[in-house]
Amino acid sequence: MSALTTLGRVTGWTCIAIGGVELVGGVRGEPGMTGDATTDSHVRFMGPVFAGYGLGWLDAAAGPEPDLGRMRLLAGLMALGGMGRLATRATMGRPHRFHDLLLCIELAAPAVVEMVGRRERTVR
Repeated sequence: MSALTTLGRVTGWTCIAIGGVELVGGVRGEPGMTGDATTDSHVRFMGPVFAGYGLGWLDAAAGPEPDLGRMRLLAGLMALGGMGRLATRATMGRPHRFHDLLLCIELAAPAVVEMVGRRERTVR
């Protein structure tokens, strides 16, 4: 199995698991998250959307050759989510420190996908 396939599968299953936790747990499913029924409703709605995003990663990693173009797109979408986190910091302040880890992962995703993809192309 290629490293790109492994990256896509791990990312996909992780996103599906996170989406499931958000659907079932609502605001209680994430460290530092609090809120009213509106916030809980939003989190529970976004859980399945995030799980669907994970399915996109699994699909891009499926088959004999991972779809690097789609993986780049998905990583870019993740980085856009990180940019949203930066907007929150600029407008509302720093969220729970758990979000620092998420921000790092989200902003690094395109670089990681590109690095793994290029390494695999040179190996072949």
